[in-house]
Parts: sequence; structure tokens; C-alpha cells
Amino acid sequence: MADKINGYGRGGDVASTRARNVARTDREAAGRAAEARRSADDEVRLTDTATSLRRAEARLREQADIDAARVEAVRRRVEAGEYRVDADQLAERLLRFERSLT
Repeated sequence: MADKINGYGRGGDVASTRARNVARTDREAAGRAAEARRSADDEVRLTDTATSLRRAEARLREQADIDAARVEAVRRRVEAGEYRVDADQLAERLLRFERSLT
């Protein structure tokens, strides 16, 4: 048995089907517009850690490039066995750096 083709479905009305599609498209467009408004109102809040990291990065950017001569001198002292680490001085500098991050 054959059905008569008269639009988008059995016994369907082309005008009402199109109206439903237009209404759905309008709802989708309204949803996208609302989402865009919500996105525009969003704000970013950085944690204290992120803020500290941002400050540390800024300080690092202000530092001079690597001192190749000093690196070479230290390398030679290490190879010769003449380089000694002062544990107290190292600990103090690490603590000072840690405090500067807060």
C-alpha cells in the first residue's frame, strides 16, 4: 500500500512543520544569545598562589640574562673539586625567596 507524499510526514502539514522549525531555530538563537551574555558577565578570580606566581614571573622577567662568565667559572671550580656549598647561606637564601612569594 502506498502513502501519498504531502509534505514532511504522514498527513503532515508543510506550513505547521515549517513553523515548528522556525520556532525551534528562534529558541536556539535565543539560547545562544543568553549564553553569550552570561559569558560576557563572567569574571576571573585568581587564587593567592596564582597571584604570587604572577609576581614571581614578573620579577624573573626583570632579571638580567644568564652571566655566562660566572657559569663558566663555577663549572671550572666544580670540575676541579674546589666548589663548596655553604649550607647555612643556601638555607637562608631559600627562606628569603620563599618569604618573597607571600
